[in-house]
Amino acid sequence: MQINEFHWEREVIIKAHCQDKRSAAELIACETSERTDLAANTILEHLLSREALGTTGFGGGFALPHALVPKLRSPAKLLITLRQSIEFGAPDDEPVDIILALLWPTERQDGFLPALARYCRLFRAERILSGLRSASSKTEAMMVLHSFSDSDVLASSDWTALHERPNGGTRSRDSQPVNSF
Repeated sequence: MQINEFHWEREVIIKAHCQDKRSAAELIACETSERTDLAANTILEHLLSREALGTTGFGGGFALPHALVPKLRSPAKLLITLRQSIEFGAPDDEPVDIILALLWPTERQDGFLPALARYCRLFRAERILSGLRSASSKTEAMMVLHSFSDSDVLASSDWTALHERPNGGTRSRDSQPVNSF
């Protein structure tokens, strides 16, 4: 994963209010539906179906809800910090206050598991989690993400390859250049 893939205006929500795991999934579905051209109910259904298989809470206050979604054209993600922690069923029984949601096209599963693994490694870093917890704005959150520069963790040929154009340029879903922050 490369940090410059996070577009603060669309993919980061700071200090959101969620009462429980379901309200977090509803927030994810609502926030990603417009960018993905999919109905929020469709996204919510896939997130809840995946969560029913087992928790996506990883421990340390971090959760990575994810789902394979039919008709999704390209991967979508959303980073959320919460005002108050919520129960997520994590293995360490710690409540979650940082959520990274990842939606992936069902038709393009080959890069899904490597992307999940990279995000897990990145967000297991206590420095990242601590910094995000103290961030009070999207700008501060982006600064925290940019301060982490471990190329082994941040490298993401899988994610970047999904956004490559035939002429070699990299574009986001809406054909705008992928910005560096």
